[in-house]
Amino acid sequence: MRHPVCLAIAAALAVVVPPASTEAQGLFKKQDPLEITITTALAKLVKDRDSTERVTHPAELVYKDSAGASVKVAITLRTRGHFRRQARNCDFPPLKVDMAKEAAKNTLFEGNRTLKLASSCRPSNSDYEQYILQEAAVYRMYQALTPWSYRVRLARVTYQDSTGKAKPVTSWAFFVEDDGDLAQRRKVKKFETKGAYFDDLDAEQWGTTQLFQYLVGNTDWSVAGLHNITLLKDSLAIIHPVPFDFDWSGAVDARYAFPDKSLPIRTVRDRLWRGDCRPAELLTPTMTRFLERRPAMDSAFTTIEALSPAAKQRMTRYFADFWKLIENPTKAAAEFKQTCGDRN
Repeated sequence: MRHPVCLAIAAALAVVVPPASTEAQGLFKKQDPLEITITTALAKLVKDRDSTERVTHPAELVYKDSAGASVKVAITLRTRGHFRRQARNCDFPPLKVDMAKEAAKNTLFEGNRTLKLASSCRPSNSDYEQYILQEAAVYRMYQALTPWSYRVRLARVTYQDSTGKAKPVTSWAFFVEDDGDLAQRRKVKKFETKGAYFDDLDAEQWGTTQLFQYLVGNTDWSVAGLHNITLLKDSLAIIHPVPFDFDWSGAVDARYAFPDKSLPIRTVRDRLWRGDCRPAELLTPTMTRFLERRPAMDSAFTTIEALSPAAKQRMTRYFADFWKLIENPTKAAAEFKQTCGDRN
């Protein structure tokens, strides 16, 4: 039964479905990594770690088109995030890329006005370079499972200093589709009110979301708190959850990641069911779909050439227990029942 407060919220926030985009958004039509150079006042950008201010940094992005010609796009950058933005945690911050419509016209970025750009936390460290590739792989796994997902595109980015004083920084990175573009693509609208309950969510998509979070060992999310979860509401007031930010998942196993102290697990590699208490008969269709999509999900990380063989093996081994578990929905339901409940 849905909570009366949530019903009132749903009624009050009637959805106006945005029109579908007519622009290409060619950035996400391919999976091969891009080679990109971004030139800006690099030292100033890297030192911008004050989360209370929104500072923009003019920059130029250059990539090569299919004919090998250099294409320049005027952009602005701003630092974003929480943990990875802090200088004590990361040498290089996550970025938000903004561009004017005219600047992106007739380029690979046409149709994209704003994008997240996640670079390696420590570009000089090979382990951290693998972390960013693994996180991109997790996004791609979810994209292989459901269209209610963020699209990503890997890139090898060289950041150059426009003043010539700072050394260039080269890092693996990936672009993430903007949530507004995701909503437009799915013909829905963002639901930005905190306090949503599990019962407010589309049952099928919610089942997919919580099972995927369990698969990748991610506990760093909250539906009610809108933490690392985007909620999208369709014209029937049905809410669809879309997860993001997977660097604190067991599948990535970054050395800086640790579970919240309120959770009964010791490391991010320990899986914990944080979803509802649905019985085996309701879990079975979702688990069947996962098993059917397993080849595509495996391919999402095994085909990333820059991902090291060791990282691929670790991910494969980590997922193995999950695949074995969901072959028996009754056993899985019993496993999940131990920690299910009101964990919105």
